[in-house]
Amino acid sequence: MAQFIFLHAKGMKGFASLVLALVLSAGALAQERPVRPLDVPMSFSGTYGELRHDHFHGGLDWRVGGQVGDPIHAIKSGYISRVSVSPWGYGNGIYLTHPDGTMSVYGHLLAFREDIAERVEAAQYEQESFTVNLTFGPEDFPVRQGDIIGQVGNTGSSAGPHLHMEIRDAEKDIPLNYIALGCYTPLDKSAPQFHRVCFYGLDDSPISEVWRVHNLIRPTEVRDTLALPARSYVAVDATDRQEGTGAKLAVEEYRVLLDDTLAFSFKVGDIGFEEGRYIKSLIQFGESRRGGRDLVKSRVDPNNLLASHIESRNDGILELRDDAVHTVRIEALDEHGNRAAVRYRVRRDEMLQAPQADSSLTRLPWLWYTQNVVNDSTMTYMLPAGALYNNINFTYRCIGGPDPAIGIWSDIWEVGDPDIPLQLPGALEIAADIPEELEGKAYMANYGPTLSYTGVNVRFGTYCVAVDTAAPTIRFLERKGDIVNGSTIRIRVRDDASGVESTRVEIDGNWYLSMYKRDIISLELKEDRLAPGKHTIRITATDRCGNESHETREFTF
Repeated sequence: MAQFIFLHAKGMKGFASLVLALVLSAGALAQERPVRPLDVPMSFSGTYGELRHDHFHGGLDWRVGGQVGDPIHAIKSGYISRVSVSPWGYGNGIYLTHPDGTMSVYGHLLAFREDIAERVEAAQYEQESFTVNLTFGPEDFPVRQGDIIGQVGNTGSSAGPHLHMEIRDAEKDIPLNYIALGCYTPLDKSAPQFHRVCFYGLDDSPISEVWRVHNLIRPTEVRDTLALPARSYVAVDATDRQEGTGAKLAVEEYRVLLDDTLAFSFKVGDIGFEEGRYIKSLIQFGESRRGGRDLVKSRVDPNNLLASHIESRNDGILELRDDAVHTVRIEALDEHGNRAAVRYRVRRDEMLQAPQADSSLTRLPWLWYTQNVVNDSTMTYMLPAGALYNNINFTYRCIGGPDPAIGIWSDIWEVGDPDIPLQLPGALEIAADIPEELEGKAYMANYGPTLSYTGVNVRFGTYCVAVDTAAPTIRFLERKGDIVNGSTIRIRVRDDASGVESTRVEIDGNWYLSMYKRDIISLELKEDRLAPGKHTIRITATDRCGNESHETREFTF
């Protein structure tokens, strides 16, 4: 919502005293032990280092029983150095800088403290933007340990009410694991749990083909001996457990041993945000993309900059050099030393081979450390050096031609294998014969059951050039013929082609604060902004191809 619930603030006299106290007692404050941010019992729905497809979870998600509104306390003294508001990410977020060189971050808030909320709203109207990012100095919003700074909410990219809290090394901007550091000590006597173990084969070609050999769901030790090719690796889906919560939490360390010799170990540790972007090289990306589960793989790619957290032998590849029975042991450990393990007997089977490649696909050997380019007919695609994590056999083909009747004005190209992850996107060009009057309405589209917008910098997938001449649709979500529901107005805005680029709400000709998220504009009518009586609201929506639509209604407040 665009409305903030206001909390009571201290007087300016109190703030001035606090600034002086902070200066006089900086040494003592640097020794403060963190307190809990919430009054409810300590329990987590997410912990540090969880695998989140394209990043590591950098903090702790505190459970609040499914309710919003609980007060949030500053875990240590300091000052609020940044406040952000967005329909995505942390939603309403507070960044609190501490004298000990750390910063605590509080995300998904329902409300800021009253004085903070007033400053935020003033900035939103000044910038005519719901999304704002404000920075402050020590004298603006100083806080003592335990002060209330906001309320628990469900804003931004949040699936339910909770407090996301992370602690960062302020200078290095690296999130720290406060459970591993002993700052918070939840009851934890439960070992991690395995959900899935997969074995993948590698052939002997210069650029190895990879195929799944075994897929073990809810794995336990198997009595039968598993057949493996001469070269293979393991991928593991495991989560941790703690008492008092059914949440699937982060495993701190994954280990794979071949005949009791360590082949691979990954330990989360303190992972910076740039390092964390290499998570797609750590996981079996295709399984994540298709099934939504992240499996840590033992094979170590040459362009995996998480190498400082990895110990491996033979790059994590299991080599069976004879026909004897060998043992593969897989372990998962949490921060408190609880360990789960599963063991398999394996034997080489030289009859196991990669499935035959699709002959309709053109294949090119692409190296991870060089720039790679393909130019064929109407399509050109260029990947910069370092975009790949490993050498691959790049595949592509043209699967169809233009069909202006459904908005497609170019050939349709499959570019690469979507199960192969990229650190950086590539630049794609597809030639299209578009009439001059429609050139400004063209866009690069993902091709699937429907067309959807993408820029020219794309990852592996299927693409074409499309044209969008239809403006977004605007519909007021009325109840009993009245567009006002209590003090709230909600409007659905959609564009099924290039997508909505921007929305604007005006009341009586003046910009009015609103939020656009998941196709819905929402705004609250406030007495300090609107006088009682009749008003006119005007909605403007613009898509990525410049098509614009308007809708106007009158209402009584």
